[in-house]
Amino acid sequence: MTDSHSTVTAALPCAGLTVVEIAVGVSDLGLGMAGGVPGMMLADLGAEVVRVVGTDPVPIDREVPWGRAWHRDKRVVATDDPDEIRRLLAGADAALVYGHEDLVERRGLGYRDLAEAAPGLVHVRCRPSRTSRGTVDDYALLVEANAGFCTQLAGHRPGPIFVNVHASDSGAALLLTASVLGLLRRRALTGRGGWAETSLYDGMLAPLGCMIGRSERAAPPIEGYWEKGSYFPNFLYRCADDELVQVWFGGKGMYAKLIDVLGDEPSTEGYYTDQVTGALNARAERWKAFFAARPRDHWITRLRAVGVACEPVLAPGEALADPHVAEIGLAVPRDEHGHRDVVIGTPVSVRPFAPPEPAHGPVGEHTSEPSPEPPLTFGFLTDRLLPGVRVLDLSAFVAGPLAAQVLADLGADVVKVEPPEGEAMRAAAYAVAACQRGKRSLALDLTAPESRPVVERLVRWADVVVHNFRVGVAERLGVDEATVAGLNPHAVYCHASAFGTTGPRAKFPGNDALMQAVTGLERAVGGHGNDPVGPTWIPIDMTGGWVSAIGILAGLYARDTTGRGQRVITSLLGAGMLLNGGVFRRDGELVSGPELDDAQTGFGPGYRIYRAGDGNWFALVVPDPDAWTRLRSLPEAAGLPEAYAPLRGGTTDAEAAKAEAVLEAAFASGTAAAWVVRLRDAGLLVEPIDALDRDGFRRRVLDDPVNRRMGRVVTYEAFDWGRFEQLGPLLNWGPPSTGRPRLELPGIGEHTVSVLEELGFTPREIDALVAAKAARRP
Repeated sequence: MTDSHSTVTAALPCAGLTVVEIAVGVSDLGLGMAGGVPGMMLADLGAEVVRVVGTDPVPIDREVPWGRAWHRDKRVVATDDPDEIRRLLAGADAALVYGHEDLVERRGLGYRDLAEAAPGLVHVRCRPSRTSRGTVDDYALLVEANAGFCTQLAGHRPGPIFVNVHASDSGAALLLTASVLGLLRRRALTGRGGWAETSLYDGMLAPLGCMIGRSERAAPPIEGYWEKGSYFPNFLYRCADDELVQVWFGGKGMYAKLIDVLGDEPSTEGYYTDQVTGALNARAERWKAFFAARPRDHWITRLRAVGVACEPVLAPGEALADPHVAEIGLAVPRDEHGHRDVVIGTPVSVRPFAPPEPAHGPVGEHTSEPSPEPPLTFGFLTDRLLPGVRVLDLSAFVAGPLAAQVLADLGADVVKVEPPEGEAMRAAAYAVAACQRGKRSLALDLTAPESRPVVERLVRWADVVVHNFRVGVAERLGVDEATVAGLNPHAVYCHASAFGTTGPRAKFPGNDALMQAVTGLERAVGGHGNDPVGPTWIPIDMTGGWVSAIGILAGLYARDTTGRGQRVITSLLGAGMLLNGGVFRRDGELVSGPELDDAQTGFGPGYRIYRAGDGNWFALVVPDPDAWTRLRSLPEAAGLPEAYAPLRGGTTDAEAAKAEAVLEAAFASGTAAAWVVRLRDAGLLVEPIDALDRDGFRRRVLDDPVNRRMGRVVTYEAFDWGRFEQLGPLLNWGPPSTGRPRLELPGIGEHTVSVLEELGFTPREIDALVAAKAARRP
């Protein structure tokens, strides 16, 4: 190892930590990202990661290549011996533990078994999913089928589809990683370890905050969204060369510019009025003919030239060949067994601040001396993850605000700074509900010279400063990294960017739809050979929020163990690529693993959904040859090939195709309910899929008594909505907290006066800020 490499590694936030993944008897396909990405991210952040697997891998994983990306840089130990696993844990700082109770607690590997001998151990558990509908094994397909998630996205045919977005496993991966880092920080302050637990079901909920809610007396459009969803067009177009382009014009003036480039009639009313009246939908439909007249490169060149955001629609993994992706560390080259691989890099960069320089701001504005105080420690508050942590949230839209909300859920004091007229996303009330809970609102015009003293005091007050301004904007506003580090060298500074803060695409605008296109998510959901399908609950924006929260937690851990302020960089591009992070390039070719079929049913006969004779559906998982044999023993499945062939695309592709035909015909002979009973009686893993509309799905989540008891659902009074129900804080840790997060949604400037008073401003100074329209009070 070179000296320079050693220096870089030592600067990583998790350097010197040892993490043990206990993954004996669990499936890479079933757990998906949850079973590998937390360890991958912690390794990329500097930890030594030991992965413990069983001596007999789960057979359905035999031709699933995703682990080559997820398990890189881990030391793999194959053992079924609990004593050997305990010896590995004896020297560990954290454990990521997966599997059924038979594989964990009954073998003495649960938190209670290990804590007495290792009181400093951080034990983070992924349990099988449990709701009032029962317990579901750790296969993402089964969890999503049981929950009704398979019914929540329209596909290319009627009925439920296999929703290939890695919703439950990616969400669980992010919950697990955040839990490890939060507990490690608390341990650094208190000396005590602790536990946290989650599940694939919790993971499924993590990206759905903008989809699930219920209000008592909100305006009809707001409650109608929660009940029925959005009818907003997707702006996905096929061009003359048969290539697809995704367009977005949410930025200022983009709508008029797009109309002009296309040669359509100008809008007399403007974007928002056209959206309300339906004129926007009518335009979106007729634009299909406009785009079909020219090739994609023509449109991308013309649209980008006038500042209209657009991206090509790519397949999963294709972006790994983009030089920009490599430049910002999201495409990592590796040599393995004579092959040249390119795998995804962790979409979080955490580094110490450069040595602080004198504080500075825009010319002619007030500046202050840097704060000399080191970060505080709170050893007396042993039951909180973020006691006393103060967060300055300068972000807008979804990803940045969600990151700050996660910190608020963990006990941080978050001050949300928004313009006096309120941030733009207040027009989309469901996004505010999903991303602003638990914060205090300070309405402040950051561009006003009178606001500068307020901004400087806020920066000196904060432990964390987070924003998602486009590259270059923070410098103009005087809240860039150098300025923040000068004012407060002990801060954790997080920039949640679109395409990263460096590289040729750094200043490109980005949003969820554009990232779905360029990272391959739309194609993954559409199925083989089909048009892409865009998930409507902004999964990449939501994933980006959780990724940023993870980066901030890593930054807080590094700050509190080294005393140095930290810079955290994340991106929507990285968050989107993470959702298909098992796909990689080998010797210039994509290695994708199981692919969704054109009927959008799944990956093969042993991991898919089936339609029964009554038109209802169920999900089936056949994880091993023994289960395959039991399936073959059913009279209707007598023609099933003898060879175990659960997935398409591998060495048994022909047998898999024959097996699917046999099973489709067999299951058409009876009702779904009857087949679920028969298959369960045969010891097979199966879950019915109830026909749920949007309202039925949200009711299943919100009204589940287990969800309410576990805090997955919370109820409180929301400003002008009355009684409001939504997904609650999903991170679950212990020892249990004696406090609870603030359950409220702030009105615009609701806390302006109280925050300014805390910062030391006098009533006269506050009045002057309001009079100058630099601040707004309620």
